[in-house]
Amino acid sequence: MRQYKPTLNRVVACSQVTKVWKSSVLVFALLICLSVPARAHNSRQSAVFDIQCGCYANPANAAELVTRLQELDLPWYSRRLKRCIRFILDVNVDHQGRTAFMTAHPEFADAFLVQNFWNIPRPLPEEISPLPTKQVFTAIMAPYMRNQYQHGYYNRSRLPMATRRARIYTRWIYEAATYYGLDPFLLFAVGNFETYFRNMLGDLDRMKRAHPDPAQGMFQILRSTARNIYQDMRSSGVPHAPEELPADLRTHPKTQIFFAAHYLHMLHMKQHGNRYMALLAYNGTGSGSYDYPRRVMRFYQKALTYFIQNFGRISKVP
Repeated sequence: MRQYKPTLNRVVACSQVTKVWKSSVLVFALLICLSVPARAHNSRQSAVFDIQCGCYANPANAAELVTRLQELDLPWYSRRLKRCIRFILDVNVDHQGRTAFMTAHPEFADAFLVQNFWNIPRPLPEEISPLPTKQVFTAIMAPYMRNQYQHGYYNRSRLPMATRRARIYTRWIYEAATYYGLDPFLLFAVGNFETYFRNMLGDLDRMKRAHPDPAQGMFQILRSTARNIYQDMRSSGVPHAPEELPADLRTHPKTQIFFAAHYLHMLHMKQHGNRYMALLAYNGTGSGSYDYPRRVMRFYQKALTYFIQNFGRISKVP
């Protein structure tokens, strides 16, 4: 076999190609080394955090902090630990933003950055002040309830709601909400979102599996939760507490409305008046569905917008 012997020119050419290839590899490696810290630095700078401003086990200290946050108009939420409640400012800042925040609010000098667990919708929903009378609220919102019922997700047959029933339900919602110091539009929105005011057992999950703790009524109150609400009502001595816990809330629409108002009031108290956290707890904190409050508040905003648009048309309330 003939042996291949490279000429001098071929050897020199191969040597030059090798040098060029090595130089290219070195340059490419150098570029990678230079770019990695830059990317890490940019990522660190662009990361968004919230600020933990307190962790209190004493309810009095927690209430004092909440009052101060409300005075400063700072959006906040909380996360419960075993022995205290963490209060977190929903400010969405990076490291430089933290410095600017501390400069503007030196009273929170000991606060520190934490994971951005949740973004509270901003701006906060508007509220009507003063609240309308029960007659005005019922006259405007009862037709809206009928419309939501007929075109709601669970009403596939598009069956209408009786006018009288819509007026009675709307009036009970107003009475229950105002008794507990709640926004009636908020209580209205919860029932609207949960079932579109259909008095039903559970949701569509009941078609898939038997639920050991079914939700009942327009406000989808679990049987176990209804038992706790009933016991708290009896111990509090509220005048609308039933003598016995109904076996089926669907046959007691007024009771389920007042149960929902009582429960929302309890959750507002536990969450220091933060309606978003109260709604999150209403849905069950174990679910981790932070989207629930946002969805309820969209129904709230729609109901409030409808009321404002139709308020001027009510010239005479029966």
